[in-house]
Amino acid sequence: MGLIRKTFLAFSVVAAVALVAASRVGNRDREALCGGVGYESHSVRPGSPPYIELTADGVSGHFLLDYGATRSSLSASVFAPSTDALKSVKLSLPGFAHGVFELKRYDLPMQAADRRVGVIGTDFLSLLTVQITESAVFLGEQPCQPATMRARGFVPISQDHFFSSDPSAVDARLPNVPIVFLRLGATQVWAQIDTGYDDAIYPHSVDINQALYERLIKDGMRLRQVSRITVSTCEGQETRPVYALMDNSLDNSLVVETDQAQPIVRTGNFYLILKQANGCGGIGAMAEPAAQLGASFLRLFRAIVFDPKSKTVWLDVGWQWPQFRMGRS
Repeated sequence: MGLIRKTFLAFSVVAAVALVAASRVGNRDREALCGGVGYESHSVRPGSPPYIELTADGVSGHFLLDYGATRSSLSASVFAPSTDALKSVKLSLPGFAHGVFELKRYDLPMQAADRRVGVIGTDFLSLLTVQITESAVFLGEQPCQPATMRARGFVPISQDHFFSSDPSAVDARLPNVPIVFLRLGATQVWAQIDTGYDDAIYPHSVDINQALYERLIKDGMRLRQVSRITVSTCEGQETRPVYALMDNSLDNSLVVETDQAQPIVRTGNFYLILKQANGCGGIGAMAEPAAQLGASFLRLFRAIVFDPKSKTVWLDVGWQWPQFRMGRS
């Protein structure tokens, strides 16, 4: 049985390393397509959640960019806790001279050499344009230019009702979290992009709720349970079944699509993890079919740009790639 921890699995590793050394990074990874301030992308290993270095009240450290979290937080182990659950700090994040954070004791203790001190959630990220590649992150306040993005091989995915800089534009039943669309056999479903979900144990993990599980079975998808995994949640630890598609299933690949059902990338290397309802909310509590992607999908996408002021997520399909390509495992 494996152990996976949403957001804070990487906190148990002593040293952070750059995804790709600067001397080996191509210009494409280092080009700010929508402007903004550039940062080195730090992570424990390729495909794990993205971190950048920021300063809060004079304390510098690594902050997780977590599109699966709607509230930002600071480590109570680094910032002395008080009787208040919230802390206002001076912040080096572009567009924000200061910010209000929750103080949290993360689920794993940080080592002395660790510099991971906080999480930036969509309360901030929904007001910024953020470009993430394997080696760099760019944060800015201006929306992207659609013609420029299309000319560079990026495909838009509309975020209508899902993710926006204007909270009133988001469906009241949903968190302000960006999504893509997935196709599994005959089933299409939206899936939250959870950049804080470290899915290193089962790369390309797709959390599914009970409604989606039942829809897949009804649509003829044949699943086999390959393991169970222990997950750290807001209520503690729980175990969840891990599924893969049977070899003779209707289709053994997962396809990432736009809101118009345009295929972007497919992969045959993925796992489905059944997420039951609990007190933490999220897709498990939803009656409609829904899914959630782990952070390793960022590497599959090559580059991604979150553009909430235009209610768009842009995915890189590459200059030399056909419209529909196989993803790298």
